[in-house]
Amino acid sequence: ISSKATMNLSLRMRPTILLFGDSMTEFGFGLDGQIGWASLLSSTYSRRADVLSRGFAGYNTKHALDVLPSIIGETPNLKNEDTKKIPLLFSTVFFGANDASLPTSRMRLDIEEYTENMRSIISRIRCQTQYDGPQEQKYSMNSQVPVILLTPPPVSPAIWDHYCTVTSPRPISPRSNENAKKYGARVLQIADDMDCAVVDTFQLLGGDKGEKHFDNYLTDGLHLNGEGNQIVYDGLMDAIKKKYNHILPMEDGDGRYGSFGIALDQKLWKELC
Repeated sequence: ISSKATMNLSLRMRPTILLFGDSMTEFGFGLDGQIGWASLLSSTYSRRADVLSRGFAGYNTKHALDVLPSIIGETPNLKNEDTKKIPLLFSTVFFGANDASLPTSRMRLDIEEYTENMRSIISRIRCQTQYDGPQEQKYSMNSQVPVILLTPPPVSPAIWDHYCTVTSPRPISPRSNENAKKYGARVLQIADDMDCAVVDTFQLLGGDKGEKHFDNYLTDGLHLNGEGNQIVYDGLMDAIKKKYNHILPMEDGDGRYGSFGIALDQKLWKELC
């Protein structure tokens, strides 16, 4: 298409699910043909909602704040009542694996800065979006978009270092499982303080059970394999069920005319013929 060409396309979107995070989200559709937590989520909400993945490998929460305006726009002018907000069904925020790197890593952020950044990310998402889903007594038209946080998963430092130096040479970003747990504990606190749902991936993957256990869920000592992604997906759906069950996929009434949940889009085939 010529640079001079002008295109005016209008695509009707279903309710949108925003996935915002680092490589855990960028690779959330799976690696090397394996399943991913984001692909499983997208399949679950097929014909019900559009999953918008915005994952950025190597990013920490400082980088996340820098890129967030390109996704949801600049902070609106509070004096301008006509400022349009982006409609979302819900959003996930999955950062911390890079922030929790050891001090010699360029990705490293102090835990207090990480905490402040996470709070800012959540606040900006809530400020610049509006809930676009089934209305429940608890959720009015002016309600906040549900935000679901995920803690950093456990990490195997020796395996990750070997991957960075031998398997796929790159600048070393040393890690520790203790730091991953520490930053994850801070995510749990943030979720409680800011009324977010939370998926404790560190605990779900057995972060306290030793590397021989959680290595089974990692591809390179850091990122999730198919089994790990399945566990994270299951944890995410459990979190939605516990705190925001009204945005689960509708199951009764043929998935379209049921009592609650996200209905199938458009008429059922048997209504057309």
